[in-house]
Amino acid sequence: MNSLQELSNELESKLVEIRLSIRHPHNKDKVFILLEGSTDIKLFRNIFSYEYTDTTNLNGKEKIIKALEILSSEGCINIIGIKDADFDHLEKISYPSNIFMTDYADMEIQMVESNALDSVINEYASKDCYSILKSSLKDRIYSFAIEIGYIRWYSERIRLDEGRGLVNFKRIDFNSIITYNNCQVFLDKNQLINLLYAQLENQEANIEENIALLKEISTDRLQICSGHDLTTLIANYFPTDNINQTKIEKALRLSYMMEYFQRTKLFENLNNWSNTNNYRLFD
Repeated sequence: MNSLQELSNELESKLVEIRLSIRHPHNKDKVFILLEGSTDIKLFRNIFSYEYTDTTNLNGKEKIIKALEILSSEGCINIIGIKDADFDHLEKISYPSNIFMTDYADMEIQMVESNALDSVINEYASKDCYSILKSSLKDRIYSFAIEIGYIRWYSERIRLDEGRGLVNFKRIDFNSIITYNNCQVFLDKNQLINLLYAQLENQEANIEENIALLKEISTDRLQICSGHDLTTLIANYFPTDNINQTKIEKALRLSYMMEYFQRTKLFENLNNWSNTNNYRLFD
């Protein structure tokens, strides 16, 4: 069975599950919210009303878009989707009114930009490193992550244009190019770029020139960086606490309060939708 068939079967199975939930008498006043992954459910449980909403994940934005297209054509109006913007804001890509995008590239970026990051620093920073991390951690991690982000952006453009991926970022071992000393993380940018470019070798010509063109289009780190890259880098600033990316993202979720979310454009758009359609999303 090829990957497209597996994707289709997985989506159809999920659609059957969603349809059954929508039709259940106890759910007639609920809004069904489709999310990209299981960690999104953990985050949005603290945001959406348990009484008036039901969240489910579809493991990927493509499935959210397709599921909403199918369910909308069947007359379902009490269902919406939330997806990471990734590079859509930069590429000026829009979606139907029942699909909502994060303000920045993803929800991890939104959490890092909130006071949740301060809570993580307060919890994990040593006394010696506390003042340094409070004043400069954010700028330091973005300076590294944006270099990776441009390559992600370029790879995504090729995937959309030609249907093929260029770089498998999961193959990059950050620990092999990161060292820690005296409250600072040192990332060998040249080695990182070489590791990423090695996967591009013989696939694309003028790679560096194309990356340079993207840098001319935008320098907005909030849209270019990946939140998962940021949390990987943050974890390396706490080397003695057995902290990893997963624990950092969990700590951010636990520290991300409703009042932070209410400051976002995503909240405003969701609230407008709920008022227009007479559904409740929030307590």
